[in-house]
This record gives sequence, structure tokens and C-alpha cells, in this order.
Amino acid sequence: MKYRGGLAALVIVAAVASAGCSTSVSGSAGPGLTPVDLPSLKVGAYSPEPTGYDAEISTPGELRLVEARRMLNYLVHPSDIDSDITVLTDVELFFDGEQMVTSDTFPQQYRPAAVDNNLIAGAYVSRINGDLRHRKKLIISVLRFPTEAAGRKATQEFDQITNADPGRHPIPIENRPDARASSADDITAISFVSHGPYVILANAAVPEPNQRSLSSVIGKTIDQQLARLDQQQPTPLDDVLDLPTDPDSIMRRALPKAKDYSDPFIFDHDFGPYEPSGQLHFERNPVEIGKAFEESGVDLVGRRAGVIYRTRDLAAAFHLQNVLVKAGKNDEELAPPPGLPDVRCLKLDSSDPSRSYDDLCAVVYGRYVAVVISKAPYSARSDPALYQRAAAQYAILAKSE
Repeated sequence: MKYRGGLAALVIVAAVASAGCSTSVSGSAGPGLTPVDLPSLKVGAYSPEPTGYDAEISTPGELRLVEARRMLNYLVHPSDIDSDITVLTDVELFFDGEQMVTSDTFPQQYRPAAVDNNLIAGAYVSRINGDLRHRKKLIISVLRFPTEAAGRKATQEFDQITNADPGRHPIPIENRPDARASSADDITAISFVSHGPYVILANAAVPEPNQRSLSSVIGKTIDQQLARLDQQQPTPLDDVLDLPTDPDSIMRRALPKAKDYSDPFIFDHDFGPYEPSGQLHFERNPVEIGKAFEESGVDLVGRRAGVIYRTRDLAAAFHLQNVLVKAGKNDEELAPPPGLPDVRCLKLDSSDPSRSYDDLCAVVYGRYVAVVISKAPYSARSDPALYQRAAAQYAILAKSE
């Protein structure tokens, strides 16, 4: 028998045994938990067994992506600057200048500044508010170069390229004479500032022309980002291979990538362990979920084909699950997978911008919450593989203990 959750779990197991049932049980203290027969779960082509995770690092780009993922943990959240700016439009990780300008984030004209100064790694997030008539935007990116001199030179060149467009004028940033900020219309402004080997980009937009508002947003972003960077040290590239790729087996507990390429995402650049601050960049509702992370004691996240959150305990896991599957205005709750009544599923009104999914299920087992995803076909309400992934993910967690 498989069970979890201490004394209450033992009570459930005893009750099942006295009734003459032979089943694998996932019982524990907490509301709504029911016994689960692991062998009966329909997992389709997915393996219900934990699988070891060994990050593939065979190229310089893959090595640098490890550092880029670590940098995401220190990237400021746009919603921390303005709580209205919560709608995710993009999250990107960079491993060199060529890839930076082919990622549909930076324009091609920035290529020389990134390539010639040997961009090592970068992290990028873009969010907007939900009001089309009063649009706000904030893009924040941190780019790492090999030396402080290279960072200063890249900052100067990024700014020169930006201001090659006619009609732009400087935007003064209070108490930040080193911040190179400019605008063409006082609605959108772009700023670059160097800090050691790093270049900080802040690209802000306000609803109507207001130079003071732009300056305030950019100044606040720079202040917070500098403070975050001062909390960490760049990892020497020679030491990147010494970083743990699967701390506390968090990645082993996550559903692996489908062998038949049926996952809705193409790349696995974001695979790896994260601090909660790094994972928060991918979330749909960063303000609510950030609060839930704190309330649930989330201290480690693993991003694979399934995303695993480690919480304080079972009650905290169910609290986090409730927030992760909170339906938006036009979202729709889906029925749970067969045999897994405690799993919560959701159909999203719009696709996730980072992984292109519109269906998700949140699985709870012990102190862990796991989210699996799929892309619904045009001819169906949902993807049958979603429930198979949820079943396989549940079995993996049950067998990981």
C-alpha cells in the first residue's frame, strides 16, 4: 500500500483493509482526500515511475543557460513595481547575443552591442496591465557580460543604438545620473544602466504622455533591481557544472518531457530547479500566487514537463493548489481525471505565453503540488493526454517517497 500523511493516513488504510479492499491508498489529513488505486490509473504512454534528471550540458549555450535560469531568481517582478502590471506576455532566457536578438524580444539593431561585448547570459520578463484603454507595460531584463568594462561599454552602445532613431529625447531619472533613459513620445521609455558585469534594461509604458510617471517607474525598477543583484554573485562559468541540477530530488519528482513530442512547448530552456521568486515570473496571477507561496511555505520549485512546488505540509499544498487553479473571468473548471477526485483542472481562455498551453491540472501529494499542462485540439473541449499526464504525475509523486 502507498499512503501519506501520518496518523490520519493510517486510519484510512486500516479502514480500507477492514473492508476487504486491496488498493494503493493516498490518504492523509485534510479535506476531500480519497483512496487512490495506483495500478488502475490511466497513464497512457507516460511512465508512472520517477526518473532521474541530468541536465544536458554539452554546448556553451547549455552551460550559460544554467546561469541564466539562476539569474531569473533575482529578476524584479513587474508587479512589484506596479501591482496593476500582472498580465504575462513573455519570459525569456538568453545564452548569447545572437540568440538574444532572434528570440523576438530584442530588435536586431541591438545585435552588435550584445555580440561584440560577448553577452554571457540574460533573463527577461514582460508584463502589461489588463486595461487596453489605459495600457501599462513594464519589461525588465538583466544581461550579464564577462567584465565590468564590457558591461559599461554594452550599456553605452545599447543607448546609442536606441537614440539613433530621430525624435527621441532624454528622460532624467531622479538620483540616477548613470541611467541612460530616453523616449520619443513620453508614453514609452527605454533605459539602460550598468552594474558590475550586468546591464539592466527597463522598458516602461504609461497610459498617456507623462514624463514624470515614466521616470518614476524606471527609477523604482532600477533601484529594486540593483538591490536584488547585490544579494548574489555571478557564478564563474567554470563553476556552473558544480551547481546542483536536482536539489532534494525536486526534478526527479516531476513529469518528464513526452517522448512523442506532444508537449505544447518546443524548447526546454526553462527546465531546472528554481527559487520561488524565479518561478513566479511564469505564473498567471503573480500577486496572488506570490502571496500563496509565502503562506504555503514554498521553498523550492522544479520545472520539467510538470512543474513541482514544495510546500510546508499537506494543508499548505492544498492551499496552493486552490490558488494555482483559480479560474479567471473566462476560464472554465474541468472535471478531475478518473480515479483522482482531489486533482483540480482548468481550461484557460487564452494560451500561456511561455509554454503555449490552455489546459492544466494541479495534483497534490503530501507536501508537493504538481502542475501538468496540455494544448486542447481545435476539435475537442480538452486534450485526453492532460488526464494521462495528471495520472502519471500523481503516480510519480506517490512512488518518489
